[in-house]
Amino acid sequence: MSKNPDDRGPEPAGKTKLSLRRADRTGTTEGAAPWPVLVVDDDSDVHSMTRVLLRDFSFQGKGFEVISAMSGAEARAILGRRSDIPVMLLDVVMETPDAGLSLIRHVRDDLGNRRLAIVLRTGQPGEAPERDVMLAYDINDYRSKTELTAQKLFTSLIGGLRSWIHLSTIEAMASTLERRVTERTCQLDEARRFAESLVELLPNPLWFKDPDGSLRLYNRAFREMFAVGDEDWHGRPSSDTLPEPLAGLDQLADQSLNLGGSGGLAFETSIDRQGVTRTLMVNKGVVRSDCRDKPDEPIGTIGIVTDITERKRMESQLRHLATTDELTGCLNRRAFFAAAEQELERSGRYGGSVSVLMIDIDHFKQVNDRHGHAVGDQALRAATAAIRANLREIDCFGRLGGEEFAAMLPETPLAGALQVAERLRQAVAAIALPLGDGEAPLRLTTSLGVAERTEADGGLDQILARADTALYRAKAAGRNRVLA
Repeated sequence: MSKNPDDRGPEPAGKTKLSLRRADRTGTTEGAAPWPVLVVDDDSDVHSMTRVLLRDFSFQGKGFEVISAMSGAEARAILGRRSDIPVMLLDVVMETPDAGLSLIRHVRDDLGNRRLAIVLRTGQPGEAPERDVMLAYDINDYRSKTELTAQKLFTSLIGGLRSWIHLSTIEAMASTLERRVTERTCQLDEARRFAESLVELLPNPLWFKDPDGSLRLYNRAFREMFAVGDEDWHGRPSSDTLPEPLAGLDQLADQSLNLGGSGGLAFETSIDRQGVTRTLMVNKGVVRSDCRDKPDEPIGTIGIVTDITERKRMESQLRHLATTDELTGCLNRRAFFAAAEQELERSGRYGGSVSVLMIDIDHFKQVNDRHGHAVGDQALRAATAAIRANLREIDCFGRLGGEEFAAMLPETPLAGALQVAERLRQAVAAIALPLGDGEAPLRLTTSLGVAERTEADGGLDQILARADTALYRAKAAGRNRVLA
């Protein structure tokens, strides 16, 4: 926490003071509701520390109120019933590896909340590249938790609050302007020409169709994306221009909008352009008449396209980084436990058998000590490839750490799991890793412990513990074997 401003001496000349003061020095406006700050983190200490840091500070005569959410799901519930929260301090990894990032999508896309300032905080800096996150997600700031000293925390909060205040003002002004333009739309043809000029300059492809499905307006970006020539397409069906499957989805969206309310809808689709597949987000809206003689009658639909190919690629990269062991390509520890817990819950719901394998590469430390870590890494990758080649797609396989791996086998009783384990042992034993310099190829063996879920098991930990016990018995019995 920063020192008391009163103890810092006189302010240097030319410096502008931030309008942030300790509440115990200047006080807060009597009766003014505090600024609500939503803290979303599964670490209770983070909530406690944030309250301590904000307790003695105020902005514009109002203090701060910390609203706590211990998970992304809890935060969704809070944001679903409150629209007055200006700032959210958000953790990345909570109940799932991408819970924080999913919450950002929910706020921006599902709730349509653009005013909420989001400060993304991570306790694991480097796992999600800051540049990629800032580009792919609509956030205001990205910080490591260790960076957020009192001063930096308050700087982020004040920036978020000012953004929220400015956007609220802009939205209010825009709402007033919309009402005035709507009242004059039927009389002012100049407004129509102004809109057409503005649409032409938009970077996103946009088109407007009348209730019959004929094109009445489209812009330069539309012509470029869909290779529309200079000829006049006004009055012609949009299906003559839009490629499939976009044309069919666009027509279905129009039918739904014309029968429904005044809201909009969105869908994703893909098109092929010059041998490259592009992923598109299409937002559709219906325009209804405001004239007295035809109130609420649909007069057409608007379509706007956003190319999200790069965003999808970044999302895929982030998911890969968050769930995959970098060396072996299998699930990392966190992702394995998440997937295994989900499979255990599913099998418990439907009454299916499920077994767990604990796998340890024998004497792996000797491999590193004798041949070096580069050969050790090759051995790990070779063993992983051999194991994965003998598992099904529905099986969960992950690296728990070092040379220790685990696999969960859905719909597999103990007898079947023992057969699978023996097959894995033989597959690894068949590896002959060339070393060069006349040395004999490196051979690997594994010890495996097997356990099947029983009614007495309360969760994944109990099954893994029994499989781990069987693994240690296999190692004590001489290694290179399977025991249950």
